[in-house]
Amino acid sequence: MDNAIRKTGSRRNGTIDLMRFVFCMEVILYHIAKRVPLPTHGHFNFFLNGKIGVEFFFLVSGFLMAASASRAAKQSIAGGTGQFMLRKVAAIFPSHCIVFVLALGSLLFYLAHDAAGALKIIWNSLPSFFFIQKTGVPVHRVIRPEWYIEAMLWMMLIIYPLILRFRERFTRIACPVLCVFLVGYMTYVSTHLGGTERYLFGNTIPKVYVRAFAELCGGAFCFEAAQLLKRLHLKKSDIVVLTLLELGCYLLTLVYTVSDLKDAYEVYFFYILAVAITLSFSGVTLTARLFSHGVFAFLGRFSLPLYLAQSMFFAPLRYSARLQALSPWGRVAVSLALTFGFGILAYALSRPLDKHLRAAVNRRFGRAVL
Repeated sequence: MDNAIRKTGSRRNGTIDLMRFVFCMEVILYHIAKRVPLPTHGHFNFFLNGKIGVEFFFLVSGFLMAASASRAAKQSIAGGTGQFMLRKVAAIFPSHCIVFVLALGSLLFYLAHDAAGALKIIWNSLPSFFFIQKTGVPVHRVIRPEWYIEAMLWMMLIIYPLILRFRERFTRIACPVLCVFLVGYMTYVSTHLGGTERYLFGNTIPKVYVRAFAELCGGAFCFEAAQLLKRLHLKKSDIVVLTLLELGCYLLTLVYTVSDLKDAYEVYFFYILAVAITLSFSGVTLTARLFSHGVFAFLGRFSLPLYLAQSMFFAPLRYSARLQALSPWGRVAVSLALTFGFGILAYALSRPLDKHLRAAVNRRFGRAVL
C-alpha cells in the first residue's frame, strides 16, 4: 500500500473505519442490554461492557484532532480553531438533524397528548439540538447517546487551541500526564470511566466533560506515538509482531465487552485500545493493506448515522406495550431492526445536505477530510 495511512488525514483509514462500525455496534448492543433483561451464561454477558466503545471514539477523535492541528502550523489560534470546529460540526450536522427530527417525532408520538404538551416537549428539546444537553440546562434529551458528541465538541474547543499554541510540548508532555491522572481519578472516584449523570470535583463538573477531555488528550498523544513509529526502520518480522499486537488488542477488548469482568477493569482496556489505535493509524502494520477496500470506508461513514439512530428504540422499549409483551430476544431483534432501518434512512437523507456542507466548507477553506 502507498502512503495512504502514513499521511494521516489525507485518506480514510480502513482499519479505523472498520473498528468504528464494530465499536458502534458494541455501544448499541450495550444500550439494548441495559434495557432488556437477558440471561447470562457462565462468564458471558450480552455486551454489558460494550460502553468501552465510547473510549475508542474519544481516542480516535483525539488522534485526528492532533493530526489536524499538526497541519495548521501557519494558522492563527483563533482562525485555526474556528476552521477546525466548523469542519467538525459540518461533518456531524446532517446526520444530527435527520435523526433529531425522527427521534423527536417518536417522543411526540408516545408522550404528547395535546398541543400544549407537544410544544413543551419541542421547547425542552432545543438544548439537545444545539449540543448543550449536558451543561445543566433543563432539557428533554432527544438523542441520548449524543452526549458523547456534545462532550467531544466542547472539549475540542479547549484542547485544539492549546495544541496550536504549545505544539509538541502539549501533545507529548501535557496530554499523557492529563490523560493518565484524569482517567485514574475517574476510576478511583467511581470505579469506572462511564456514568453520564455523575458530577466530579465536588459535584461541580459533569463527568462526561472530564472523560472527554482526558481521552481526547490520550488520543492526541497516540498521534505523537504513531509519528514515532512511522520514522522507525522496521524489519518484516517487526511488522508481523506489531500486526499481531494490534489485532490482539482489538480482540481482547471485544472479548471484554461480552465478559463478566467488573467495571474496574475498564481502565486497562482503555490503554489497550490506545495501543491498537496508535498501531492502526501508524500505517506500519499489515492491516493497512488488509482493510483498504472501499467497503470499510462505507462502514466508517455509516457508523455515525447508525450510532445516532439507536435513539429510535429508546422510546418504544419504554412506552410501547406491544414491544414490552415480546420475549427479551424479540425486543433485541426489534431494537436492532429499528436502529438499522432508521440508520439507513438517516444516511440516505443526510447525504445531500452532507455533500452541500462539505462543498461549502471546501470552497471557503480548501479541501480537507472532515
